[in-house]
Amino acid sequence: MKTLKLFLLCITILISSCSQNQEYKTPESKLERFSYSIGVNVATSMKEKHDLQEIDALSIAKGFNDVIYNKDLDISLLGTDSILNDYFFQLAEELKYEQAAQALKEGEKFMIENAKREEIKTTESGLQYEILKLGMRGVKAEKEYVVTIHYQASLINGEVYDSSIEKAPVTFPLNAPNGTIKGLHEGIELMSIGDQYKFYIPAKLAYGNSSPEGSPIPPGSTLIFVIELTNLTTIEGTQL
Repeated sequence: MKTLKLFLLCITILISSCSQNQEYKTPESKLERFSYSIGVNVATSMKEKHDLQEIDALSIAKGFNDVIYNKDLDISLLGTDSILNDYFFQLAEELKYEQAAQALKEGEKFMIENAKREEIKTTESGLQYEILKLGMRGVKAEKEYVVTIHYQASLINGEVYDSSIEKAPVTFPLNAPNGTIKGLHEGIELMSIGDQYKFYIPAKLAYGNSSPEGSPIPPGSTLIFVIELTNLTTIEGTQL
């Protein structure tokens, strides 16, 4: 809210020396150059922050004049805050949709090509995996068990965005609703203690078009996980 009010204040300053009937000319005087510089700086900041592609200059000028010349506002100051917030939110949502559409397309192409590799297996859901190492070949992970894993998570461009390799392994109930993504749940259930698998998880089995808040994962991303299952216990803590 403060940012939006600051934006309005800066724009108001930009036109404070102009009358309603004044025509624009290339800035020459000290005040004109100062005012134009404010406009360039504010517009650059707003464009970079919100990726603005268009504005209605006449509406901006009308708003400036109404404030500077103490006229009745067509929209109240409080109303403009709401409009600006809604508009910027919509811009962000549209950008997210565009990014997701592109990522989904790239992910689909990647999965089609990846499926052609001899070592790749594909499940009914569309999850792809390859076996990197087999362990004890004992009890397999099941929904009612607690699993302990080491993992490395990356995007299809090879960028690693999370890993437990240099940290402690992660332990969680496999049937926990928020334990991990659907594709990883399915994949871990294929594993026994000591196994290391590589999973290729399409967006529909990961986060879809909505990545977690603050996540480095772009919307619509296909994800790659290398998982090593290091331990299995029952919910009660009995070692398997």
